[in-house]
Amino acid sequence: MELGYFMRVNASLLFFLIVSLASGLRAQQVSVQEYALQNGMKLLMVPRKGDPNIAAGWVARVGSVNERPGITGISHLFEHMMFKGTHAIGTTDINKDLEIMARMDAVKAELRKEEEEQNRRLRLGEISDLTDPKNRSPRHQQLLDEFAGLEKQEKDLLVKNEFDKIYTAAGASGMNAFTERDLTVYFINVPANKIELWFWMESDRLLNPVFREFYSERDVVREERRLRTESTPTGKFEEEFESTFWRQLRAQQCLGVSGGGLRPGPGQGSRGPVLRAAQAQSAGTAAGAHARSGASG
Repeated sequence: MELGYFMRVNASLLFFLIVSLASGLRAQQVSVQEYALQNGMKLLMVPRKGDPNIAAGWVARVGSVNERPGITGISHLFEHMMFKGTHAIGTTDINKDLEIMARMDAVKAELRKEEEEQNRRLRLGEISDLTDPKNRSPRHQQLLDEFAGLEKQEKDLLVKNEFDKIYTAAGASGMNAFTERDLTVYFINVPANKIELWFWMESDRLLNPVFREFYSERDVVREERRLRTESTPTGKFEEEFESTFWRQLRAQQCLGVSGGGLRPGPGQGSRGPVLRAAQAQSAGTAAGAHARSGASG
């Protein structure tokens, strides 16, 4: 009697499990509409009729795996810079803006030469503290003052967070991005009747990005590495441990590695390599993009 009872119970549970699994499998069958655009981009859409919003995003098949020693961390920095605006967004005068940034890069290059000389003097024991203003040459101090003045001029032209403000005013929310080893993703929720705005905004920042506040944002990304890796009890250990199995790990850390491209020093962390990464990003974007639509079509 008891054996028959338990057999019936087990059979019922098995039937319930099979039905549940079958329902789950049916739920995973999503109808995706796929289109290939003339520029090579793949467009994926999942219609959600009755939903007033669209979860939209685009994916570039590039990431930290495309880096090499000396520029590690640049993919993550690039992700940050893509929120700084374009020729049309983020500034009150694009011509002056570009002139100031070009001058900032030139001054920064001269500053690196001065920093290299300071490092040489430190190695020879001529100075003991790189941060002491007394150890700077007059030329070094002059360049620092000029760079500070250029930063102020840049801020005077800046329209802070205008990219986000435009989206928010249109009713969009949740704008964000993330970088992985082999892809970079940008996403946002927009009202269905503002999808044209999303297409324009995203194509504009792919075609005409302007990397404002580059040097201050570079420091923000450096701080992320210090917070997530260098300041944790096992962060550096795990990084070195994994490198024993993955020879290319140092070119695959999304936050970069010690001594990588985001490290302060001569020739390190300049705007040029990130601009070249932007070109690679634009090319990689043609490999894939998606939009989950809440509107019909």
